[in-house]
Amino acid sequence: MRILIVSYYFPPFNCMAAVRVGKTAKFLQKMGHDVRVLSAKEQSFPETLQVEIGESSIVRTRWWNVNKPVQWFVGGKDVVASQGISEGKAGKVAVLRWLGKLYKHLFNLPDAQIGWLFPALSAGKAMCENWQPDIIYASAPSFTSLLVSRRLAKISGCPWVAEFRDLWVDNPYNDFPVWRQKLERIWERRVLASASGLVTVSQPLADTLKQYFNLPVIVITNGFDPDDYPSDVSRSTDGLLHINYTGMIYPGRRDPGPLFEALRILGSDRIRVNFYGRYLESAREMARSIGVGHLVQIHPPVPYVQSLRLQCEADLLLLLLWNSSQEKGVFTGKVFEYLGSGRPILVVGGSDNVAAELISEKDAGMVTSEPQLIAQYLARCLALKDAQGDISQSEVDVGEFSREEQTRRLASFLQTLTGK
Repeated sequence: MRILIVSYYFPPFNCMAAVRVGKTAKFLQKMGHDVRVLSAKEQSFPETLQVEIGESSIVRTRWWNVNKPVQWFVGGKDVVASQGISEGKAGKVAVLRWLGKLYKHLFNLPDAQIGWLFPALSAGKAMCENWQPDIIYASAPSFTSLLVSRRLAKISGCPWVAEFRDLWVDNPYNDFPVWRQKLERIWERRVLASASGLVTVSQPLADTLKQYFNLPVIVITNGFDPDDYPSDVSRSTDGLLHINYTGMIYPGRRDPGPLFEALRILGSDRIRVNFYGRYLESAREMARSIGVGHLVQIHPPVPYVQSLRLQCEADLLLLLLWNSSQEKGVFTGKVFEYLGSGRPILVVGGSDNVAAELISEKDAGMVTSEPQLIAQYLARCLALKDAQGDISQSEVDVGEFSREEQTRRLASFLQTLTGK
């Protein structure tokens, strides 16, 4: 098949969306498909992801940043990308956040990448003039990629498929006002009316899509690529229990409060919790307020391959989930990276969630939101490390979640839609 992937996010820009789309392109091409990618230049993420298909297969376009006025006002896009709006007096921060939300609701339609629409359409038309795709595969978010793909499919006369890594209107992290919610629902239905199929990352999200759209839907989970993990792993022998977390924090939703309370209850100085990523100041402040700031270390984002090494070298990996039914179908890429590392996973948050259920099903760690239970688990881990020098993890069969296996299932779905 000739497959055109339309995705704002793509390597070398280091974010989880780019990891997924980059691996999809890699393995589709490895399976013999002719893959081309339409993506965007000059993003705010570090350019540290490996590009695993030939550059001749990728077209990257410029785009207009509709949020540039707001970013300039608070210090520039690099400051916003690394810190968010978190500096200054509390009152000023609250006002800035309110103004930022208002601006987003009015001008980020359907999202902050809308300034990519016309450059992507222009480049996509040129691509399709010289190379006719059999199918167009749009990965969202950014939902602007769906607008681009719908138009390109109409021009080229081929089917298109929408991938929802997160849902559009029904994303539990949306904070849209009622008028915006209604507008997005109408827009979503109009855009997807011409799609031939839908892809998402979990069964609950697939069930939600089926409520609104009479289209074939397949679940293609996130995954891991065994080739990305280091073969030479050594763990600390300093007598401390090292817990690593890679990613962002969502205060009040996915946050480490129960873990910090557990550290206070346990009262041990032999535990270190390391956070690597963006928007982590809230974790530092929370740890200090609970009295365990000396046990928590905050680090800047690291390249993707280094994050996998940090996962493999940890005694425990920390996964934060929102203790809410709204997150039941959210399957972050981090879950599968953690499983691929083979290290025990401490899941802090609700258990009524596909991620928590998978960890429990695979017996890959501990799932709880109770500080007392977390403290008891950490005490057992400390004792185990003292006795054995390492916290052994029972063999977990996760081969079905390799990126290659998931992409093979995706290719079969696309072939069904194209008949090729």
